[in-house]
Amino acid sequence: MRALRVLAIAIVGFVVLALGLDLYAGLRQPEVGGPECVLRTVDEAGRIHETRLALVDDDGTLWVQSGHHFRGWYERIQSNPDVELVRGGETRAYRAVPLDTPEARAHLRALLMERLGPVRFYAIRTFLLFAEIKPVRLDPR
Repeated sequence: MRALRVLAIAIVGFVVLALGLDLYAGLRQPEVGGPECVLRTVDEAGRIHETRLALVDDDGTLWVQSGHHFRGWYERIQSNPDVELVRGGETRAYRAVPLDTPEARAHLRALLMERLGPVRFYAIRTFLLFAEIKPVRLDPR
């Protein structure tokens, strides 16, 4: 009985730690530079929101991914897919195309695995409680 209680406390502790780290990562945002960018989205009230994201360049096709539980930009692009991407001091208009298919998830997962390496990829995914990767392709407008 004691071992079961210790195991339950450890599991709850891990979940609380992972959710706390996920919230911190979602609020802090990565630094802009290199493969990072700022994605500008517009909510239903017309307010502009800026979110720093890691950008994946797949031979000219640009991808971003929602992999955090606490990101609002993914919900905003569902109702308004017209976005702007700020990268390298330049702002360009794109149409965000969510591709929530097994093929798109596998493709982006492979790109991220190549970029990060398997150890770092799985460490990040573990602390995000394996939140589902939601790929979004950015098509120029």
